[in-house]
Parts: sequence; structure tokens; C-alpha cells
Amino acid sequence: MSFQWIIDKAETLSINRLDVVAQTQTRDGQIYAVPRGTAPTVITVKFPDGLAWSDLKDDIEGAETLGRWQQDTIYIRYSDYPWFYNYDNTNIDEDYTVICREFPQWTIFAQNRVSWSGPFVFVQT
Repeated sequence: MSFQWIIDKAETLSINRLDVVAQTQTRDGQIYAVPRGTAPTVITVKFPDGLAWSDLKDDIEGAETLGRWQQDTIYIRYSDYPWFYNYDNTNIDEDYTVICREFPQWTIFAQNRVSWSGPFVFVQT
């Protein structure tokens, strides 16, 4: 049981590593911002619709077993996402220990196909 299959078969992958910032605006319109520290990395994954249920059933059941409370390690592999590494294959694959913060609802359609209600959202722990 793992979340890695979700990363490996992702249609889109978004990684947010921005710091947390507090902002305020004065009466005359000036905006002040103060960094509040480093936020955890958030990885948002859109999974493609239309893959066969028979191919995904075991993976879905394993991911549901992990749920939204157990940690898992995922890898962003150069072979799958060379743009993430600026096409520099001297980098090693990055790994993240994550919890699934949002697990979309899946639906079977067309007798053996799976669609998803939204993206998976993973947060680095």
C-alpha cells in the first residue's frame, strides 16, 4: 500500500514550496508583508479519468487503507518529471514523506472506467 502509484500516473503535478506570509494594508493603500516561516511542501496531483477499474482496484484500496492520517514516502522521479529537475539528470530523485490531506471521491463509469471528483493533495510532514 502506497501513494506512489498516484504520482507515477499523474496527469498533472503541482508543487507549492512558497513561504507563509502575513500581509496588511494601511488606510492609504500601502501593503506591508512579513514572512512567517516556511510552509510545508504541498503536492497537488490531478489523476486522469478513464483508466480501467480492474487495473486500479488494488491500488485504490491500498491508498484508502493509508487514508488521510498515515504517512508514506513518495518519489518525484527524474524519468517521469525531467522538467522538475530543469532537465539536469545529475540530480537524484527527490523524496517526500507525506500525508494525503485531500483524497478525491472516485466513481466507476462506462462499466469499467474510473473518474475522480478532484485532485489528491499531499502535504509534507
